[in-house]
Amino acid sequence: MRVSGGGREMAVSAVFTGLLVVSILLLPSLLLTSGRYGPSSSAKADWPFLSASAKDYPVSLAYLISASTGGAEAAARLLAALYHPANSYLLHLDREAPAEEHRRLAELVSGQPVYGRVGNVWIVGKPNLVTYRGPTMLTTTLHAMAMLLRLGRRWDWFVNLSASDYPLVTQDDLMEAFSRLPRDLNFIQHTSRLGWKIKKRVQPVILDTALYEADRAELLRPSRNITSNRRSLPASFKLFTGSAWTMLSRHFVEYCVLGWDNLPRTLLLYHANLVSSPEFYLIQVIRMATHWIHERSFLLPEVQRAPIDSGCTRLETVARDIYNLGG
Repeated sequence: MRVSGGGREMAVSAVFTGLLVVSILLLPSLLLTSGRYGPSSSAKADWPFLSASAKDYPVSLAYLISASTGGAEAAARLLAALYHPANSYLLHLDREAPAEEHRRLAELVSGQPVYGRVGNVWIVGKPNLVTYRGPTMLTTTLHAMAMLLRLGRRWDWFVNLSASDYPLVTQDDLMEAFSRLPRDLNFIQHTSRLGWKIKKRVQPVILDTALYEADRAELLRPSRNITSNRRSLPASFKLFTGSAWTMLSRHFVEYCVLGWDNLPRTLLLYHANLVSSPEFYLIQVIRMATHWIHERSFLLPEVQRAPIDSGCTRLETVARDIYNLGG
């Protein structure tokens, strides 16, 4: 049986058409299972940031992002704006926030596959009840420091931010600026001129109900007598105050948390019933630990009140100053 030339052409065309259809149908599956774009062992080679660890970057930062009721969306937005595979991120949503909001935060974080692949984002599973201007704000920061140390990832500086902050520079630019510096520097805004804070912050004795009640966060004065409910200024040391938003070296964080010297614990007890203790405690530790103030601290100029309240804005200012100092 002879096949005409036209028939052969149709047969060849049909074969090629069939191969084309099969390749189109099978190619995506092959790529996803064994190709360069699939979740195979070679995938990380094609996406370097997935395989690179924090030690592969000149500098890495550890961020605490704190949010209160209604702040889950803002915390997720700030996380996305700050995200870099070299860094570590810990999110804390106040325990007072409804369960639905805690679930929403978990959904927003888990909905970004890159966070899971790199493995550098965590949410505090047992959040703290936090009182605004109370010592529970301070204990939450210390709790975050301890968790970030225990996670075992390499990082050089600890940065605490509010969910309402937002960065003005990229992480790459910020890391480039800080890569020029010794890793044991601390960045704080401070002043010894207490002014109105003596009567409003230092002298009143308060109790933070979040320390001992399950669902109540407020500051109380043990005595309604304003005159008797005041303490004198300390005689054994000079008080300092400043911004609660700081950038602290890992070595100093270890000093505060592990406390091989008793100074951090002693000062923590003093600040337990102080109004707005986060504006005092860490600054006080740095100022009183003489080896930190003389060797390992970059103290921003003393000011009565910080001109910039945003943590991210302040870091942008520090980064710009570093560039200026470096010429």
